[in-house]
Amino acid sequence: MIPRFQELIDRHHDEIFVYLWRLLGKTRRFDVSLDVEDLVQEVFMRAYKRFSRLRPDSNYRAWLYRIATNCAFSRLRHAKIHRDKMALLETCVAGASESATDETSNGDLRAAVEQLSPKQKACITLRYFDDLDYSEIAAIVGCSTVSARANVSQAIRQLRVALKE
Repeated sequence: MIPRFQELIDRHHDEIFVYLWRLLGKTRRFDVSLDVEDLVQEVFMRAYKRFSRLRPDSNYRAWLYRIATNCAFSRLRHAKIHRDKMALLETCVAGASESATDETSNGDLRAAVEQLSPKQKACITLRYFDDLDYSEIAAIVGCSTVSARANVSQAIRQLRVALKE
């Protein structure tokens, strides 16, 4: 007999939460995007979408753990990509002569990016985090390719100044 989906949530929510909390590491430093409660919600949303396809003899608990594991691994990959892109931006801002990791912290760089004008912030985000070329950035922001390139260049210059202070 297939249980109602709400019964699965009631029965397994807490153990899935604890599993993900342990898997992600309670003392590790992750991005805010790795909030465990959000991840648990994502697990149950994915499960809900696939619930009708399960057979009556399925192991629901193992199925939920499998979804939770896949969601966690996906988030960890996404977080690593984000950290790698922040490192690339840090290197670019620091310049070729100095090491970004020695001079700035990730939090300092994030705070400095937040101080940029909205257009510069959009351009640098599209360039370094979304890997778009200048013509794509120009189309999105609504400016010329030259202007998109200038906004990225000016943003990097401002970030260098802000991080030296």
